[in-house]
Amino acid sequence: MSTTETEILEQLYRRYYSAVYLYCLSLCGDAHTAQDLVSEAFVKAYLSLPDEVPSFRYWLFRVCKNLWIDHCRRAQHQTGPEALDFIPDPHTPESIYLQNEQKKALWEALNTLSPTDREIITLHYFSGLPLTEIAALTGKSHDAIRQRMVRLRQKLKQEMEAKGYGR
Repeated sequence: MSTTETEILEQLYRRYYSAVYLYCLSLCGDAHTAQDLVSEAFVKAYLSLPDEVPSFRYWLFRVCKNLWIDHCRRAQHQTGPEALDFIPDPHTPESIYLQNEQKKALWEALNTLSPTDREIITLHYFSGLPLTEIAALTGKSHDAIRQRMVRLRQKLKQEMEAKGYGR
C-alpha cells in the first residue's frame, strides 16, 4: 500500500467511522461485533472499492449491511441496552444515572421496532443519511420511507412517554 493510499484510507476512516459504527451497532446491538463489522468494512472498502462510486458513505453502509447479513447467517446475537455505554457523559453522578436510564428506555423502545424500522431510524438520526439515500439502501421509495419515519417517530414518542420521558 502506497503512502497516498494509506492517507486516503485514514481520511475515510476518520470521516466515516462514527456513522458506520452507529449503523453497525443498530444492526447487531453489540459493541464488539459492531467494531468487528466496521473494521471488516473498511478493509473491504480498501480492497474492493469500485472506481466509480457516487456516494462512498452509501456504498460503505451497503458493505456493512451485507457483512451483517453474512454474520447473521453464521451466528445469532442478543441485544441489550449496555451497547449504548460507549457514549461518554461528563455530568454529575445523578445526571449520569438519569441519562443512563433514559438511554436504556430509548434502547428498549428502539428494540420494540422491527429490524427494518430500527435500521431506518438509525440511518437517519445516528448516521445522518438523508431519506433518499435510506430509500436506495433499503430498496423502498422515498415517499414510503418518509411516511414510515413519521409513524416511527410517533411510535417512539409514545413509547418514551409511556415510560415517563417526554412532555
